[in-house]
Amino acid sequence: MIALEYSLEDLEAKAGLKQLKKRLSKPEQALKECGLVLLRSIAKTFKAGGRPVRWKPSKRAKAVGGKTLIKTAQLKNSITMRVSDKTLTVGTSVKYAAIHDLGGRINKNVTVKKHRRYMTKAFGKPIAGREVLVKSHQRKMDIDMPQREFLVVQDSDHRIFKRIFQDHLLS
Repeated sequence: MIALEYSLEDLEAKAGLKQLKKRLSKPEQALKECGLVLLRSIAKTFKAGGRPVRWKPSKRAKAVGGKTLIKTAQLKNSITMRVSDKTLTVGTSVKYAAIHDLGGRINKNVTVKKHRRYMTKAFGKPIAGREVLVKSHQRKMDIDMPQREFLVVQDSDHRIFKRIFQDHLLS
């Protein structure tokens, strides 16, 4: 808890502190500005493929091209912010976000739905557009997912936040 206690006789100083206390009690606008800065920063992180350290490229990005964590851009486009009272929350509701941001091990059985697969090779030999139906089945998933932090507050963001709050308190 942060507390501000004062005892002054000077009326002008008291008025200034009263105004400061009022601004401290209503930080919503400053928090919204910080949230917008953070959303832009996270977008830059996705565009750069990780900041300040680049992410380890995914197998998919290596195999077929594209960017790591941006196959459909669902994760990148799901980042939102919310300001309520004196709290700024930036995040996503995408289920797989945490394992990508934090890294970890996925070890479970999953159900693969029935789908069509277009075969390009069989027994090492090319096939011209052969389509096969794959039945629904169980598959063991055992993956070590590297950490690819995308919900990161950069050092430059902290400096901007500081300026936003200074302006909020002094204007």
